[in-house]
Amino acid sequence: MAQAFFDSDADLSVLAGRTVGILGYGNQGRSQALNLRDSGVAVIVGNQRDASFERAVADGFAAYDLSEAAARADILALLIPDEVMPEIFAEQIRPHLADGVMLILASGYNLYYRSIDLPPMADVAMIAPRMIGTGVRETYLSGEGFPSLLSVEQDHTGQALPLALAYARGIGSTRAGVFLSSAEEETVCDLFNEHFGYVYALRRAYEVLTEAGYSPEAVLLEFYASGEEMELARAHAYMGLFHQLVLHSQTSQYGQLVTGKPAPDYDAAEKARLRALIDNIRDGRFAREWKQERESGLPAFLRAQQEALSHPMIAEERRLFEALKRRQGDPSALFPDAE
Repeated sequence: MAQAFFDSDADLSVLAGRTVGILGYGNQGRSQALNLRDSGVAVIVGNQRDASFERAVADGFAAYDLSEAAARADILALLIPDEVMPEIFAEQIRPHLADGVMLILASGYNLYYRSIDLPPMADVAMIAPRMIGTGVRETYLSGEGFPSLLSVEQDHTGQALPLALAYARGIGSTRAGVFLSSAEEETVCDLFNEHFGYVYALRRAYEVLTEAGYSPEAVLLEFYASGEEMELARAHAYMGLFHQLVLHSQTSQYGQLVTGKPAPDYDAAEKARLRALIDNIRDGRFAREWKQERESGLPAFLRAQQEALSHPMIAEERRLFEALKRRQGDPSALFPDAE
């Protein structure tokens, strides 16, 4: 089992006298900044001067341009989107770093693909929450915390691990458990989870059931629109994938365990497809493809997005959501500010 760290393994006092700079005040940045401040850590914010900058000020933080925040802080959490981080880091952050600064990234992506030029005089760690930004705040306030993956990628001062653990405690992650990992492991698992086709599998199931004559409302409610899947996901997380089946009827258990079990040839073919996805991530083909896509103006992305949102299922989903008094596509309906 991977080594795990909890509150008893993390000493917040090592952050005393140090200033943490949260660079990027989006969902993760805001939640981590608020949690750190509530844990007694000195926090400043770096962001471009936009609505997020104004929100940081409204939340009571001293906010600066990215370059000034980089110069002022002792520990910098780079919570900028992966796709724009290399350019922003090179131009606005790296030139302003002091000797002995610590850099914390919330993803292994740019570390694994070596997309940023790490200065040798810095400590570098990855603390990757296994939780969306709103959940980072909500679970901190509830006292539950959330798990994260941690790795020390560069230890210039010899204090990278204690500092990283203190930061993890400050954001509330050591309450649940922080697990020793690597930039490669985080990147491959994270991208794989996004690549294996979950949303298309649900849409395909919708298509065959409605083609068989069943109403879109019944199908959508069965698969996800009822909200039951959220409760099942919670059962998966707290009981285990197969142990949670005891919450279902025996008819349901039989259908999932026996009828739903794939035939050996299908299982082998699907595993081969999934192994190819891993190879595509590990050898850098996906990263190169994604970089080229962005540089070309996102043609494939925009086509796929348009195709997805123009599918007949989306119109049926909209009608159902209107009947349920929900706002399709509005994240504020699901994630109001956690204060």
